[in-house]
Amino acid sequence: MEKFPLTDFTLEPQCLANKVILITGAGSGIGRSLALAAAKHGATCILAGKTLKKLEALYDEITTAGFPEPAIHPINLLRAEPQHAFELAQSIDTMFGRLDAVIHNAAITGQICQTDLLPPQQWQQVMQLNVNVPYLLTHALLSLLRKSDTASIVFTTADEALQGKAYWSAYSASKFGLLGFAQALHQELEENTTIRVNCINPGKVRTNLRARIYPGIDPMTWPAPEEIIEQYIYVLSDDAKAIRGKWIELAPIHQPHAVC
Repeated sequence: MEKFPLTDFTLEPQCLANKVILITGAGSGIGRSLALAAAKHGATCILAGKTLKKLEALYDEITTAGFPEPAIHPINLLRAEPQHAFELAQSIDTMFGRLDAVIHNAAITGQICQTDLLPPQQWQQVMQLNVNVPYLLTHALLSLLRKSDTASIVFTTADEALQGKAYWSAYSASKFGLLGFAQALHQELEENTTIRVNCINPGKVRTNLRARIYPGIDPMTWPAPEEIIEQYIYVLSDDAKAIRGKWIELAPIHQPHAVC
């Protein structure tokens, strides 16, 4: 995918009005911030994640703020099979009749260690969540995305998708695989659909996951998820419908671009 710098853009206050957007890993980190920002800009969010309590807390925060009421879909993606993806698609079809975007955000790193010390079950878990789940959900949801005039599929990726890293074998391999899937999907959909496929690399962001991986680094040195979310929102908006098949690397925004 071609690298695409996203540095000059403007967000309209309701740029996602009436859009139905599925976000995986919505309970915390980037997914949570993304759900809040998307709802603020008018989207109806489908919150997918493992921990019901976190999803309910996010639901309450969104509705209390007066944003469109989200839908909650608890799901343990580490155990997800084709039937679970099909059931999610059926539920979205029944509730909304279409889907305007899916953000594949949920991911794990697995144990950071030498490959010969990495338990095989951890390799399988990383591949399940980081590669298999995006495929299963995309496969099940494509028919709903085709019903949207300007649908969007966004894969959250990482530096390791372009350059493998020692001790990160499972994560690196999974992100290589995810990028390959995204590239193939873009080529399939580019000419005969309005569905656009992009990869977003958020970089180093202050999340609980990153703090656990790097316990010796002060997490306050990394930008908060809220500092990169505006760029996700723009990519999801119709103003970005010409952006297709791109690798987008994000940088923190300290001066808001949103029009108030």
